[in-house]
Amino acid sequence: MFFPALILVGALFSSAPQAPPTARRTSDITLPPMSWTCPMHPDVITDKDGTCPICKMKLVATRLETVWTCLNNLSIVATKPGKCPIDGRPLVPMTMALSWTCAGHPEIDELTPGACADGTTMVVKHTPRPHGNHNPQHGGQFFMAADNWHHLEGTYPRAGVVRIFLYDDYTRPLPLDQARLVTGSVVTTSSTAFPLALKANGRYLEARVDTHTLPAVVTATITFKADGPSYRFDFAFPAITKDPLPPLAVRALTPASPADAARAAGVDPSLIPTPIPDTVEGMIAELKTRDGQIRDLIQLGALTDVYAPAFQAKDLALALDAHIAQVSADRRAAIEPAIKELVRTAWLLDAFGDTGNRQQITGAYALFSSALTTIESAIPAR
Repeated sequence: MFFPALILVGALFSSAPQAPPTARRTSDITLPPMSWTCPMHPDVITDKDGTCPICKMKLVATRLETVWTCLNNLSIVATKPGKCPIDGRPLVPMTMALSWTCAGHPEIDELTPGACADGTTMVVKHTPRPHGNHNPQHGGQFFMAADNWHHLEGTYPRAGVVRIFLYDDYTRPLPLDQARLVTGSVVTTSSTAFPLALKANGRYLEARVDTHTLPAVVTATITFKADGPSYRFDFAFPAITKDPLPPLAVRALTPASPADAARAAGVDPSLIPTPIPDTVEGMIAELKTRDGQIRDLIQLGALTDVYAPAFQAKDLALALDAHIAQVSADRRAAIEPAIKELVRTAWLLDAFGDTGNRQQITGAYALFSSALTTIESAIPAR
């Protein structure tokens, strides 16, 4: 058990980190579409104005852009992968809010480019967002708790050792010596539970486990507050975790990350937009490919990468629904609910992938795969 309460830690990080205006020219930017988000619940993002479904506050407009940046210097913003000019390590993807401001007047924050009062052209400004950075900081596997605030990274630095790092919704480390972790344990495949203990002056939690072979499959169960629920996180470490930087420094992605496991399974997480075939049969074939990719990622333990083929499958299912007129009326009755189930379970796979709950992911995948089987049976390949 650890004392003072974790809710006090949240107050230490109440303001968003700021990135200064970047040198990108407005003419080089393709204006992202407008989105609307809740000031109190930034995980709520819609494509139209309205009220927050959680707190009923009025949504505010924003423009979201995926950029590439250095984890230790958010002022470095690029439009494609590359090397950080500061430390030479790979740039990492991050979602930021795109706006325009005037030099010397940071209070100006406009969603469309224009001219400043002195006649100069507005400059581009990128602001980090909650949940915009889900990059592992220590080369491990990164998950989000179901409370949409706590984030967690698990590492396997050597045989028989599991470490857990905690972060806020901006992926800033939570000082665990100021946090209250009521319960925390790691369960291995032997069904033995090992307690997590505070280590390294409160920088992380550690458990000594009986797993000494690879892949190391473990489940962490953590309660963040005395009266709060327990959260489950399933990890599958394919190799010993390599922390790319010395302690207390900012970390970057390593070859042992789940993203590399995803690419090994034939999935490109950045493949957007989804290529849509012209025929119903072609769409079903692409859906079968995504089904196999999701299955392989689950088996690899790359749970956070399931979102990529799941969302591609969602796009394919929606395209299939738009072409449903090509199918005879008797078959359409079976296909239409199955398409809706594909779309629904694609969203579930994305949400459960963030939380790292293998049981929820496998349950959603079973429904996803069953819906696809229904569609295949109704429209056999020619």
